[in-house]
Amino acid sequence: MNKKMVLDRIPCQFCEGPFWGNGKMGTVLYVQNGKLCVSVDHVGLWELRETLPDMPKADFSQILSHKKEFIEGDPRYVEKTDIFGEHIGRTRLPSLAAELSLPGAITSFWAETDMQEARTTLRLETEDQKVFRGEIWLDSCVNVLGIELHGAGAGSLAVKALGWDLDSPRLKPLRDWNYEPCTQTEENGLVTVRQHFGGKDSAVLSAGRMECGGESLFLAVSIETGEQAGETAMAAAGKERVLDYLKNKDAYLEAHLRDWKTYWDGFDIRVPNERLQEAFDQEMYKLYCNEREDSSPVTLQGIWNPNNRMPAWYGDLHNDLNVQSCYWPAYKTGNGKLVRPYVDYYCRAVPRFMERAYKLFGIRDAIHIPTMMTPDGTGAASEWCYWNSLLGPELFVAVDFTWFYEYSREEDTLRDKIYPFIEKVLHLYQGIAVEKEDGYLHIPFTTSPEVDKDGHMFMADDATFTLSCLHYLCRKMDGYAKLLKQDGSRWQDFRGRLAPVVTNEKGLPVYAGIDVFASHRHFCHLYPIYPLCEEAHNDVAQRSLDTAINQGFLEFAAFSCPYLGIMAARCGRGNMSRTMLELYCMVFRSRNSFTVNGDPYRNGILRISDTNAGESADAFTLESGFFIPTALCEMFVHRAKDTIWLQMGMPDEWKSCSCRDLAVEGGHRITTQREDYRIRRLLLKAGCEETVTLRWKDDIPAARVVKNGQETEGAGRQSLTLAVLPGDEVEIEWGKLG
Repeated sequence: MNKKMVLDRIPCQFCEGPFWGNGKMGTVLYVQNGKLCVSVDHVGLWELRETLPDMPKADFSQILSHKKEFIEGDPRYVEKTDIFGEHIGRTRLPSLAAELSLPGAITSFWAETDMQEARTTLRLETEDQKVFRGEIWLDSCVNVLGIELHGAGAGSLAVKALGWDLDSPRLKPLRDWNYEPCTQTEENGLVTVRQHFGGKDSAVLSAGRMECGGESLFLAVSIETGEQAGETAMAAAGKERVLDYLKNKDAYLEAHLRDWKTYWDGFDIRVPNERLQEAFDQEMYKLYCNEREDSSPVTLQGIWNPNNRMPAWYGDLHNDLNVQSCYWPAYKTGNGKLVRPYVDYYCRAVPRFMERAYKLFGIRDAIHIPTMMTPDGTGAASEWCYWNSLLGPELFVAVDFTWFYEYSREEDTLRDKIYPFIEKVLHLYQGIAVEKEDGYLHIPFTTSPEVDKDGHMFMADDATFTLSCLHYLCRKMDGYAKLLKQDGSRWQDFRGRLAPVVTNEKGLPVYAGIDVFASHRHFCHLYPIYPLCEEAHNDVAQRSLDTAINQGFLEFAAFSCPYLGIMAARCGRGNMSRTMLELYCMVFRSRNSFTVNGDPYRNGILRISDTNAGESADAFTLESGFFIPTALCEMFVHRAKDTIWLQMGMPDEWKSCSCRDLAVEGGHRITTQREDYRIRRLLLKAGCEETVTLRWKDDIPAARVVKNGQETEGAGRQSLTLAVLPGDEVEIEWGKLG
């Protein structure tokens, strides 16, 4: 089935144009100052300097003695900084750009992106009724953007590569940091722009053109970043790359198309809901635009930072659900290999994380991670600002690391990276745990982002998020230790002494003894349901979901609705899951499907406030959109401990739908079909050796069970427990009732 995205209005803002990416380079096409503009972004564009001393204002013991002052931002106990006002640094930088001057203002715009090919067909009309047609793509295998235009005078269009406009008020921080204007040279039609940044780094943009008479133009644009000392070599390499692309365009394009075809051939979902099907395709297109095995972790705006403003929220690696959810759909669709840079980058930053743990907590051989982070492990904005001095981000990352093993089953990665990393995370919490009168260890001053009270984040001991993560990690580490032939008794001991998560008639509390008292935008208290994936289809999960719903939606953020959709799917509430996903699609997306924060388009869904409806319409992020394919995968198949649940999150109205080669923990791949409102077929390809139980909706008895081509026991059963080995294939068929 064709996967198309059509944009048929003039994209006057960055959040309105077609986009492309290859994990290292990203581009958005839009109209700026009456001219056609393509942003040219690169993952290496970071300002990483900081002018403040590298020491926290107070260590954790002092913070515990002055909690109120810390929460209120008292500069005696926490660094009170404004990155853009205080010239501190540590932020993602804007993209560069290339500009095409058409003869006259654009009056009509039409772009159809074939997401299967990552290639866009373009039609433009100017005020003098000239028509230009063409194609645009960003090569999947090399850092080159190709732009092909046809029309009267196309070959003579003016093409200008741009550095940063240092006189723009929206780029004032760059001028305050004494950034220099770019330098531009042109030789034989090849334009080279050199833009210095970060004190010692440089971005080199190369653009070359090939003309065919006066009717056609092919433009190739490339960008790389590196140290200024190697700038001349980068410029020479960029020139060679662009010239070779101009000469061998067809061969490069063929490889580009093969690469995208391989990606799309690996999985599929078909649902009878046009809006959600389109969103699934768009988000999976974005995923491969951003995630590659040899790229960088996904930041808030990924590879699509505007050229005319500073990235929203520093464009950082936001170490909570904002980073974590970018990888869920990769795992769920069997693309776990794309997560490798996330694991590798964070492991390389371990020395910095350990230094942070010692400076803030006085604990050696431990890891503390800043909430807002750059790829080298330093804190974005400022190293020791309020957000970067909180507990919790390292738990989000540690859980992510378990996912990598649970889906990949790479024992060498487990041994060399995952186990040592989580070990140091647990050391931090072992070091700060406090034994109270009940004999249990408790974790002080924890967070459950984002729950606010009295105008500040509410913080208390023993957040359900914190305790549930620690219990989960200890269980996992005990199993990993056995696998690696190590002594895991210390993890059992710590877990046995750690305070349990105590539920009640309202389900999971937000903190020990404190029920959810407001709209919890991140639902971190529901962490045991997702992404720990331990609670599903039981009373605790159902009561917890009801409590969250009863608080209302007014304080929700952009990803609250689709995240709640995941929870609903895991509780068997398919109608609710569908509704939450559709609300997100209708309210929280810009014209080109980027996530907008809050309600800037005034859909009337949220309470109007500075934090959820006051963002400008060109401030966007990526993570919320990635909830869509994740939730749809959860509708088809999800796992809780040893049970794989099949089609338990389906809306009542979905008569027919199917999925192909989705993945669950253990690396098992799942293909299922639904017809006449009931499950009809399952194919399971086993990824590891274990015993699992398969359960499905409505307790329909299996009509036929085939394992590795041989019919086996299971017909007539309403659930099935199977022992499987890697490579085993199990097929189940269900007949019609009556």
